[in-house]
Amino acid sequence: MANTNKKIYVIDDDEIFHFIIKKMFGLQGWGDVSISSFLCAEEAIEELNAYTETTLPSLIILDMNMQRMNGWDFIDAFRELKSKLSKEVPIIMCSSSTNLADMEKVKKTPELMAYITKPLDKSKMSMIAKYL
Repeated sequence: MANTNKKIYVIDDDEIFHFIIKKMFGLQGWGDVSISSFLCAEEAIEELNAYTETTLPSLIILDMNMQRMNGWDFIDAFRELKSKLSKEVPIIMCSSSTNLADMEKVKKTPELMAYITKPLDKSKMSMIAKYL
């Protein structure tokens, strides 16, 4: 898999999820993928606002339910800045929610490529790999 120097933003307020996803990427043999962890969405928006070609992620993995700024708020803020970005950045929403209304909303949100439920497993990691 040619994931050379891919950067992923993981935006989730659960520190354990950050640990697990890094472990999962390691187990998949994707050691050349660098992961930037954000415990709050505001920090990721700040980082994207100040992006350079080398810091722009190839993919964003976004939690839906977070304190202060949730996943949907992040999408709204991302929409305002995405025209300034030099390339399209796909977003995968990853949540423990199995609410059908949430899944329908994801389908109607063009910035979101997929919806993955927690916990992660090999097949879900394969889905993530499609967008790298």
